[in-house]
Amino acid sequence: MYNDKTIENQQNFKNRVTLNDTVLLYNAITKGNTMEIGITEAIQHFFSNPSFELIYSEALANALDAGARNITISLSIKSFTEPETLEIIIKDDGEGFTDNNFNKFSELLKKSDGSHKGLGRLIYLKYFSKIEIESVYDRNKYRSFTFDNSFKGLSETKQLDAEEKSYSKLTFKIFSNQKLKAYENVNAISIKEYLLKNFLPRFFALKKNDETFCITIDTDVTDQNTEKGFISDTQTITENDLPELKEKVIKNESIDFFDDTFSILYNVEESYTKKISTAICVDQRAIEIPLLKAEKIPEKISGIFLLTSKFFDSRVDDSRQELILDNYQKTLIDDMFTEQISEILNDAYPEIEEENKKTSEKLSARYPHLEGYFSKKSVCLLDENKTLDDAQNKFFKEQKEILGASKLNDELYEKSFNHATRVLTEYILYRNIIIERLKNITGDEKEAKIHNLIVPMQQTLSAHNFINDIYSNNAWILDDKYMGYQTILSDENIKKLIEVISDDSEKAADDLRPDIALVFSDDIENSNHPVDVVIVELKRKGLDLIDNSVVITQLEQRARRLLGYYQNKIQRMFFFGIVEFDKELRIKLNEEWTPLYSGGESYYRTSNYYPIDKDMNQIGDKKYPVTFNLLSFDALWKDAKLRNETFLKILRDSILRYSENMPNK
Repeated sequence: MYNDKTIENQQNFKNRVTLNDTVLLYNAITKGNTMEIGITEAIQHFFSNPSFELIYSEALANALDAGARNITISLSIKSFTEPETLEIIIKDDGEGFTDNNFNKFSELLKKSDGSHKGLGRLIYLKYFSKIEIESVYDRNKYRSFTFDNSFKGLSETKQLDAEEKSYSKLTFKIFSNQKLKAYENVNAISIKEYLLKNFLPRFFALKKNDETFCITIDTDVTDQNTEKGFISDTQTITENDLPELKEKVIKNESIDFFDDTFSILYNVEESYTKKISTAICVDQRAIEIPLLKAEKIPEKISGIFLLTSKFFDSRVDDSRQELILDNYQKTLIDDMFTEQISEILNDAYPEIEEENKKTSEKLSARYPHLEGYFSKKSVCLLDENKTLDDAQNKFFKEQKEILGASKLNDELYEKSFNHATRVLTEYILYRNIIIERLKNITGDEKEAKIHNLIVPMQQTLSAHNFINDIYSNNAWILDDKYMGYQTILSDENIKKLIEVISDDSEKAADDLRPDIALVFSDDIENSNHPVDVVIVELKRKGLDLIDNSVVITQLEQRARRLLGYYQNKIQRMFFFGIVEFDKELRIKLNEEWTPLYSGGESYYRTSNYYPIDKDMNQIGDKKYPVTFNLLSFDALWKDAKLRNETFLKILRDSILRYSENMPNK
């Protein structure tokens, strides 16, 4: 696997062990052709946290390099809690430890070619204190030596009396760690799966050349644990275990101009379990990279995808566990690999593309302000959350670009216009959520819930804080013109309202509390300028005629109180009552009220009233006309929804036209 942490770790390693440090280390641990000192230090430098399975892969790689085609890995252990009893014997029928092969083994850090690091055998000493090695080579020669921390590059050799087939045998003794990390380390099936996964490119190359091979994994366990799979077992790997791999060739000069040919070896089939493996082939070994989430793989689909290219040769760390790529290369390779896997899977399973199309349409419908930013690249099923996060990040990145520009050229002007449209669309979508919540209000819920949906109770909002309050003030539910307020008072005493519009607050009654009061002015800087006032009274659902009729009385009372400021401080007044209509209420309203066009039920009435003071005394001898509006809950949310959807249609059309010309993101 590779990621930003991989690059960081690699850089940290380079900071610790520079080229000069490596040369010094090499000089310290080698002399001529012999390994003399510093093996322990070298292990810590190059294999600080290796997996146990690297023992198997290193031995197998060396055996295959030596021409071996029959390899046996034998493990014996008493119990999992007694790792000191573990012994591993790996034997192969390769050419053996010839003089040349032994010299290469002895010369730490000396690479025979670009695909060999000259370090692999150090992993043996990370877990075992002693490895006894014997070999027959050149038909009649025998060599034996012990590889440990004191190894000096020496061996015992002798001439055999008769010719024998060449072989190498490595016996791992004295387990040096405190414990085994997992049962899988010594489980025959797990070892088989590990070797198949990591050496699939090499096994595939052998099969392609019609070469047969057999790797046998044999485990001998004294105290077995069937539940954990810790049992005596024998497993084999032959060319017959390999899946049939197809090949797809890709050209991509953007990653590397000289090594621009990439191939994907793949196999896709239906299976009882869903499992897809994605890996990059480096020096004929597979290094897995995480491109898929398990939940995004359709049921009963199994697949293997291997990306190969000369470009990857030697691009692996010394422990062969992580790829070495810079962030730019990593991004390009991820994108290319993802796109190709997606095409292969979509061709094999058209239902994936259909499901992704539904997901894309769902995201576009739910978040139209991000249309054009949703990525089209996906492997298997689209991850809704990741796709949304990526789109949002692209949106913010463009916003930052626009806001950071010192001046707008034609391209940035077009982007800024589009961006403003998207921001407004995001707000309209938020309004849809409020409308849906209002729509779903039931008779069991308290009046306060309705109240807080429109404007939070016991708050005073000012036009000077309009942007800060935009996602808490939903007075637009009544009418969009009410967005241009001077002050909004929610569940506040009428005295406070009068303080906003006049200096005569002592005339106000202390016991009157309109649910919502809105004050408007076309000159908010001029305190003497007359204002418009809107009063809203709410009643929860499920009330009877008597309780619902109270809202009319409340509106009339507020109207008379405020008429004392009419023409002087108030130029117009609007009164709204929000109630649930029933048959009795409709009969009552039909006598005095006039119906209005609405998605629900809406009535209005105009009456003339004398103004009164806080003690209910009549002020003056002139009546003033007052208009009241009575709305049902359905009228409230349906009319708001109609207005909102009109805005959304206009904005969505604008965004779609812009996104059609956007580059594929």
